[in-house]
Amino acid sequence: MNEPLPVNRVETELSQWRSREERFSKLFSFSLSNNRTLLKEKLHHYERIAAKYKSSQNLDERFALRMLKQEKNRILKQLYPNLLVRLVRKVLVAPLIEQISIRQDLKEVEQNSQSLHDLVQRIGFRDLSARIDQQISQGQDQFSIPVSYYINEKERLDHQLTFVKDQAGHYQFEGYKTALQNESKPEETRQHYFKMQEDYSIDTTQAYNLLAGRAIQKEGSWIQLDLNDKDSNGNYLIKEFHSGYGYDLEKAVQQLPLKELSNKTEADKLQDALKQGSRQSVILIKNGNEHRFYIEANPQFKLVNIYDE
Repeated sequence: MNEPLPVNRVETELSQWRSREERFSKLFSFSLSNNRTLLKEKLHHYERIAAKYKSSQNLDERFALRMLKQEKNRILKQLYPNLLVRLVRKVLVAPLIEQISIRQDLKEVEQNSQSLHDLVQRIGFRDLSARIDQQISQGQDQFSIPVSYYINEKERLDHQLTFVKDQAGHYQFEGYKTALQNESKPEETRQHYFKMQEDYSIDTTQAYNLLAGRAIQKEGSWIQLDLNDKDSNGNYLIKEFHSGYGYDLEKAVQQLPLKELSNKTEADKLQDALKQGSRQSVILIKNGNEHRFYIEANPQFKLVNIYDE
């Protein structure tokens, strides 16, 4: 298999600036090509790129930096026709701008990196910091990271995490596609894309339980994947049961003669696990005898499902 070509980070950032400039040109009736405000911003941006990648050993990037230097000189002459002014700026102002740019870039990258580390770990993906940082250092517009692991002897989860650079140049964790593979039923592979949202996000435990066909509670509502219906993107449609639907998990559980209900702490833990979509092991007492069963929430029919295995 061919090795992927290294990303030209200078080219990527210049392309992003060009896209930005094209967007602004559509917003205003006057020409931006000779606008001093835009030219100053453009020069500052080019100087930041030059400072950021000046130590690059990538041949394509070094060539792009040489071309960038010529473009910077052209803009400088356009902004400051006086040679003396340009020399003063080169000796006194440019080094200061370079130092400030380097510090700002390092701080922004560290903050962006740390926020991504915290978010993916909170969702359930651990030990990805080095892989995320390695991808960020390449400066691509977007990248993905695969993660696979076994849930049990037969079931495996294959995740594909997607990261996209926003207009400010910061990476955002967009979401992840998860495929549930069952080795005993290879033809029944299920997959769904879980998008990160401001109001709530699905963690990996909840993603597994949803793909297993169970319901979870989020923000007071119950949601469940409709495993018999998909949208145009190949994702399952979502069934949602709001609080007004009338499903009372506590009441449904209380109707069962469970040993766990004799202890409030155990009862609370049981309900919390069921709200996460887990199939929980319980002890059912019948005629004075204890029997082990497994239960899971079923909001659609306002009950709990009971299994003997």
